[in-house]
Order: sequence, then C-alpha cells, then structure tokens
Amino acid sequence: MIPNWSAIEASFLGQPHSQQLGELAATLARLKSWCQKNASRELVPVLLSESLLYVNLLQQESHINNVELTQLQKLLQGWKQDWVYICDNPTETASLALVAATWSKRVLDMSGLLSKAVM
Repeated sequence: MIPNWSAIEASFLGQPHSQQLGELAATLARLKSWCQKNASRELVPVLLSESLLYVNLLQQESHINNVELTQLQKLLQGWKQDWVYICDNPTETASLALVAATWSKRVLDMSGLLSKAVM
C-alpha cells in the first residue's frame, strides 16, 4: 500500500510546531523499532520518506532548530539512498536503529512536549 503523502502532509501542517516535532520524533522511534524486525525491508523506506517529508516541512517554516534539522535531513537522505545495502547488514541496521533512537530523543526534547506535560 502506497501512503497518501498529500493527506499525511496536510495532517502534519495542521498541527502546532511542537506537535509536528513530536510527530517526527515518533516516526524516528518507529524507524528504530522496525529496523530491529525482519519485516523491515519494505517498511523502513516508507518511514524514511515520512521522516524526510516532516523534516522538509519543518525546514520550510524556518524555525530556530534548522542546523539540527539539516543534519537529520542529510542523515535520512543517506539512509534512504543506501537502504538496499544497509538492510542486508545487521551491523549497519543496528547502527541506524541506534542513531534513529538518539535523534528521536533529540527531536522530542526540541519539541518541548515533555516539559509541557510535567507542568
């Protein structure tokens, strides 16, 4: 099944900035999870595309975190381009999962959603 990218984009753009970052963090967390499963060959490229879409939309808004988002964007582009090689290498797949988890936490911190929940 091919994702409806227009609907995904419209839904994303309808959210406040902090929730957009939260959505990106959640997608990166799913990326980590699916990298650890055998069924990931088909799903991980979709999650990479979704993450790239979110980063591109966030970049268009020109918020303060552009440097970090640019770093993430380059990383996601490389993973997407090299996925056919990464998916057959357990060490590379584990590395991708670890880095995706780290970025998920970073983006969640940038969102401020956790600090808002504590208040």
